[in-house]
Amino acid sequence: MDNLQPYALGALVNALSNISVAGALDPGSEQQALIWFGVLCAIWVVGPVLSRLHTLASTTTMLALRAHIQDELFMYVHGHAPRFFLDQLSGALSSKVRNAAGAATAVIDYLFSTLPRLVVLFVVSAVLVSQQAPQFLALFGAFAVVFTLVAASLAQSCRKYAKASSVASTAYTGRLVDSLNNWDLVRAFGRRALERTTLDPLNKREYATGVELRLVLFRMRLVLHAVGVLFLIVVVWWAFQEAVQGRVSVGTFTMLMSLSLLISAHVNALGDNLLTFFEHLGLLTESLETVTKPHEIVDPPGAQTLQVTGGAVDVRDVSFHYPDGTQVFPGLNLAIAAGEKIGLVGPSGAGKSSLLRLLRRQFPIQGGGIFIDGQDIASVTWDTLHDAFAEVPQTPSVFHRSVRDNIMYGRPTATADEMIAAAKLAHCHDFIAARPGGYDAVVGEKGMKLSGGERQRVAIARAFLKNAPILLLDEATSSLDSEAEHLIQEGLLRLMQGRTVIAIAHRLSTIMHLDRIVVLEEGRIVEQGTHAKLLELGGTYARLWNRQAGGFL
Repeated sequence: MDNLQPYALGALVNALSNISVAGALDPGSEQQALIWFGVLCAIWVVGPVLSRLHTLASTTTMLALRAHIQDELFMYVHGHAPRFFLDQLSGALSSKVRNAAGAATAVIDYLFSTLPRLVVLFVVSAVLVSQQAPQFLALFGAFAVVFTLVAASLAQSCRKYAKASSVASTAYTGRLVDSLNNWDLVRAFGRRALERTTLDPLNKREYATGVELRLVLFRMRLVLHAVGVLFLIVVVWWAFQEAVQGRVSVGTFTMLMSLSLLISAHVNALGDNLLTFFEHLGLLTESLETVTKPHEIVDPPGAQTLQVTGGAVDVRDVSFHYPDGTQVFPGLNLAIAAGEKIGLVGPSGAGKSSLLRLLRRQFPIQGGGIFIDGQDIASVTWDTLHDAFAEVPQTPSVFHRSVRDNIMYGRPTATADEMIAAAKLAHCHDFIAARPGGYDAVVGEKGMKLSGGERQRVAIARAFLKNAPILLLDEATSSLDSEAEHLIQEGLLRLMQGRTVIAIAHRLSTIMHLDRIVVLEEGRIVEQGTHAKLLELGGTYARLWNRQAGGFL
């Protein structure tokens, strides 16, 4: 609507000029002037209303788009393999998901709202000029071309500065989050000053890149402003000369000047919005480069649902090394019958935890294969593969949520009675019930409101509730005292019934009752058998057992 205002204003001026020329009241000219005045009033009323409606619709659409982008990026990030998360700071990663979603909507709104308005302004101006003053059409067209080329060239040079600023900001945010997440460690060692010193160069880098970006954008705005003002001066001066010589009417002069002022104002507004646009573009580019990296482990085409009938696990000639070249398994073979319970023993670095990770397909193997009930785990969907396992790690993860939510995570569809039964089996019901809030008590970030043993028992309760056919125990009782461990062992024995179990333990007394104990050294099986058989053998396991004092390695 704003684009039509110069035309209506020019027509009104012409009508008023005709009345003045007549020297007396001309009913026709007066009526025409009233009509154009009415058109101007309509533009003044309807234009802002349409603008507000557009803003409302745009805001609603952008909020929905941002929510959708966040959702898609969230799901994509969780599809990454563990190696991706090992290289990222969780705080910085979550910030990138949020930044990418917010920046994407800002960039889209700019590209499909702000720029189209300027394009429409140019097109409508060209149409009006071609009808009222065609001799000015070439000038308007030349300005549009020059402006587009200058703006595009300057924008291209700004991108690298915007990205550098975003990278510096992300680095500072990541280190800041890392420091705050470990507040207890910082306080315990009295290292606040050290953390400040560590953050200082990142803070200065963020400042420096921010200043560089703003200086570049300042120059860009200055150039665009100069182009806009030069255009305004040339058009108004030429139109003034044409009007003096009688080649254009006063109304046409008014229209040309109004159009020039409007275009110049939009050019200045465009320059003023560039800082926000390029900051968001830098955030979007830098965030997406990290978040949308290709997934290292993906379901193959036609991946099938894993069907677990008994839980037999067969590791066939598996070779695996980490990206840094560290060899873990040169060619491991291990067959575990359905329902068999085995313990993994060996020094640190022997490959015990790595084997559990490979069972869950967390890293790609270089050779061989792993089969569950005859199905290659590389050919099934990742989600159904994980459904087959219940794991209790040495350092269990808990959400900053209620105890109820953390236990129910094992099986969200479970009933409250089933959840409490699992908690009782894990011997954590009593301490949960004794706390203010009971099962609804929030455990704090990383479960800091719980002791190490309490966190481990909550993790065991979660595994009880999941009720998966294959149970993975990685030092599941390492954080428990002897009395609590004895109680948990009773619960674990019940949990093991009818399931395939793979348990890692340094405390050998916790696995001596299992069907078979496998001793690993440097990724190779050096011994395997029952506890009694391995003691009779007098090899590595027997030496480890004899070195124990009080049940510890």
